[in-house]
Amino acid sequence: MLKRRDAAGFNLAFLDVMACGLGAVILIFMLVKFNAATSTPSDEETRLQAEIAQQQALAEQLTRLLDNNNQQLTDTQRAADSKQMQIDALSEQARQTQQAAADKSAVLANLEKAVAAAAPKQADDPLALKGKGEERYLLGLKVEGRQIGILLDNSASMADEKLIDILRYKVSSNAERQTAPKWQRSKRAAKWLLARLPAEAKVTLFAFNQQPTQLGPSAQLAANDAKALGQLAQQIDQLVPEQGTNLQAALMAIKQANPAMDHLYIITDGLPTLGVQDAQLKKLRQCPSLYSGGSTIDGNCRLILFGHSVRQAAFQNVSVNVVLMPLEGDPDAAQAYWNWTSNNGGMLLSPAEGWP
Repeated sequence: MLKRRDAAGFNLAFLDVMACGLGAVILIFMLVKFNAATSTPSDEETRLQAEIAQQQALAEQLTRLLDNNNQQLTDTQRAADSKQMQIDALSEQARQTQQAAADKSAVLANLEKAVAAAAPKQADDPLALKGKGEERYLLGLKVEGRQIGILLDNSASMADEKLIDILRYKVSSNAERQTAPKWQRSKRAAKWLLARLPAEAKVTLFAFNQQPTQLGPSAQLAANDAKALGQLAQQIDQLVPEQGTNLQAALMAIKQANPAMDHLYIITDGLPTLGVQDAQLKKLRQCPSLYSGGSTIDGNCRLILFGHSVRQAAFQNVSVNVVLMPLEGDPDAAQAYWNWTSNNGGMLLSPAEGWP
């Protein structure tokens, strides 16, 4: 028969184990409860609060930046609206200006038609000229005065405006030079002046190149003497453009022929190239070619000679008008003649290619 084992030792050990286990469980609960009441570590909380504060500051900064941008956008929109209003106002002003210009153009066109309709017919002029209506009149140039002088330049340069063509005409026949286009215009300009003389006026006409030549049967011709003016026109047609230009001699000659002259009309194309050989001319020492027989003269000396010629003529109470034909290589002529005419109550005209 088997012996029964003694279970006393087993029962004691099991109770001990169970008691220890129960104590461990109780300890765990106590520890868990203690940790549940413990707060978050202070370093982590500080870091999180700093991040929150930083994000709030960034949000506030972005809000201020957005407000500034909105304000700038508002200001820009206001400025744009103001500029648009200015543009609209200027556009309206431009429209009104264009309308006014169109109205004035229409009025001017009507006036031109009226002038053309009222222009005297060819039969009313002392000389018969080709053309009709406003084609025969030049706006701004009016022939007036009681004692009128006319100087027609018939020097070699009056044949053409280009230097190469002027040289070609110099070796051409007289018949070819007389038919040169520029010279034909110059002769028509002289006849245009004769045809516009006031009825009560008297006229003195000189052609001039190296020397002045009086045209007409006498020094002073009556403007209403159609026969005498016809003779003048014939003599103009016989002139030949040749030699140099002595403006001083021409001015002195016409002044002597008509001392009472009150209006002077000059048809030329540039500054003079010759002067009167006297002691006064020799005082222009900077231009020895003027009195030493030189064959050429530069532009500066031509300008000096022009001033000398005007001073020697010493016109007083004479309105000087110049019809300046085109000429290549004489850039100072227009300014010099403009100064002279404006100082003497006259005007300078550079006519268009089709005039007269």
